[in-house]
Amino acid sequence: MTPKIAIILPPREQYSNRFKGAVALCMADFTTHSRYRESTTLVGGTNADFGSLRYEQIKDWKKWYLRDNFAYARKILHYLISQKFTHVEVQNRPLIHRYLCKKLPPALAVSLHLHNDPQGMKGLQKSRQRQAAVDRSAAIYCVSEYIRQRFIAGLTQGQNKVHVIHNGIDTKNRPQIAKEKIILYVGRIIQEKGALPLSMAYTRIAPHLPDWKFVVSGADRFDSVSEYEKETHKNLSELGRQCEYTGYIGHDEVMRYFSRAEIAVIPSVWDEPFGRTVLEAMASTAAVVTSGTGGIKEIIGSTGIVVNPPTPEGLGRAILELAENPTKRAAAQQEGYKRAAGCFDIRHVTAILDDIRNRISP
Repeated sequence: MTPKIAIILPPREQYSNRFKGAVALCMADFTTHSRYRESTTLVGGTNADFGSLRYEQIKDWKKWYLRDNFAYARKILHYLISQKFTHVEVQNRPLIHRYLCKKLPPALAVSLHLHNDPQGMKGLQKSRQRQAAVDRSAAIYCVSEYIRQRFIAGLTQGQNKVHVIHNGIDTKNRPQIAKEKIILYVGRIIQEKGALPLSMAYTRIAPHLPDWKFVVSGADRFDSVSEYEKETHKNLSELGRQCEYTGYIGHDEVMRYFSRAEIAVIPSVWDEPFGRTVLEAMASTAAVVTSGTGGIKEIIGSTGIVVNPPTPEGLGRAILELAENPTKRAAAQQEGYKRAAGCFDIRHVTAILDDIRNRISP
């Protein structure tokens, strides 16, 4: 029997030409390339546009007298039962997963797909909570081995139900754009992403790279500007015409920048659950400089240059090493692309997910 799958997105997850939420982007990619595409429905709480993919918006779910997760889950429950799904995959919301496991018929294969560190998520912080989650689930999907290890810490049983499903990317249909002498940073101007030490590195190396451009593409988290952002912007302003600060741009435009860039820098100082921008850079044949934190080290492997901790001095040396050595830069670009295509192409990782879906079918 062909599985009938409902993918439950977080209640406020957005997906449009202008803005694509990270979870929605990943699940749209998986669904597009799944052998079960025609029997899969993305379910969310916003007016999203997934094009030709089947999407069901859960309307009027928010209630002032209920917590959002509970109100959303309660409204979803009736829809799931009425449509007779065989598989329900809850994205990144342990409390919604727990509610649906309790309320849905036991015969359904209910899974939890984790995109963040479970030990920092309400409902999974304690090992007994994670044990209960895996006991009641058909499967737990983790975006990296790093996240899997964080989930199974303290578990006494059920580790075999916890799987690594790396996020994927389409490596076969990338834009064919000529490379330019661009050093690209994509991300918010916040401490976790390492934007400030990178801006300090830029000011040090810019005089040595007069024919290179430093492109910073990202959006600030809040309307108000923090001291961290002010200091970062000040450093970037010292670069003058060598620096292009785009502010927020859509995902398609981000990918065009990756395709144009010779070098991409992802200097995260926190443990990234996965690090999609690293994969996007590799798939676009940009040579990567990164910190290798969290799940990033699983993506980068031995390609590119890892700088940990990502200090201004270390980042500056790594960027100069690639910018001033065309042979090494080309090798990093080709090795990175080869690894992205071989390990993380969306067709490959989706096939792994589909195989597990088939095995846990009721």
